[in-house]
Amino acid sequence: MNNYEISKNEFYKLVDEGYIVIDVRSIGEDEMTGLSYKGSHNIPYPGVIKNAERLFPNKNEKMIIVCNYGSRSGLTAKTYRQMGYPNVFVLHGGLYELK
Repeated sequence: MNNYEISKNEFYKLVDEGYIVIDVRSIGEDEMTGLSYKGSHNIPYPGVIKNAERLFPNKNEKMIIVCNYGSRSGLTAKTYRQMGYPNVFVLHGGLYELK
């Protein structure tokens, strides 16, 4: 794990602290997999990266990025960190970790 990947327990702790959950999967992918997190915001990859500054003008926004296994969410979180968003984390293992 890198310094912005979080465990399942850390995920729930940060959600309780007010972090928003961003699901970067394609529209409808949650229905195909049966995986979702209630209250998450679906902003598909790569649009979530292309439109980062428009979607999240506040670089201190507290976010957890999720997808099925952590690949797309990991790329998104890494890119956001490089763009200067310090409070962006990714759920290690993706939504399958929450099953």
